[in-house]
Amino acid sequence: MDRRRALRVPMRGVAILGTQLATIENLSASGALFVTSGGSIGDTLRVELKLGLESGWLTARTMRVEHEPHRTRIAVEFYDVTPALAAAITTAIEGAIRAASRRPVLVVDDQRDRRSHLVARLTARGMTPLAPQTPLEAIDLLARSNLHINVALLAPSFGHSTAELHALFADSFPWVTATDISNDVEATVEAAAEAWSSSDTARLATAIA
Repeated sequence: MDRRRALRVPMRGVAILGTQLATIENLSASGALFVTSGGSIGDTLRVELKLGLESGWLTARTMRVEHEPHRTRIAVEFYDVTPALAAAITTAIEGAIRAASRRPVLVVDDQRDRRSHLVARLTARGMTPLAPQTPLEAIDLLARSNLHINVALLAPSFGHSTAELHALFADSFPWVTATDISNDVEATVEAAAEAWSSSDTARLATAIA
């Protein structure tokens, strides 16, 4: 367990670094990697972590700052962490580890029979298919950081074309690899498995194996 808690796991959450909004790229019990749109960062920061339904404040020491086009990546080390927030961080890490073994895949497809076949074949391949029935349900699933959804299979659904769905995912959920659904169910499942194998969560699964 100590080895697992020391891992930096891929994470989808939000943080406030002083007054700047940031996203969490990865997280460990002792630190995190954040991404912001830019701005100056001090050596010591007050940070609010938002991990799903849990949130809390801590102090962090800036260890590394990488300026890239249109974004800045900031690695920090935590200290002055409350017991409640430490427990939330541990829960988030354990959730990421569980996701690495579950291999969740979002299936968005209006064709009921094909969707059922996809769900059955994904399950048989050791993945966990999540098949929302409405647009709101799809967005809710993707927004749940504890589910760690990195792969989505898309077909025209909810009155939107595949191209429109791809654009929505690229804009709102850029960490998700979206792949088209075809009538060849086995080929679609293979594409999902390949997309998952290249995800951050798959690399975590290798690290903890």
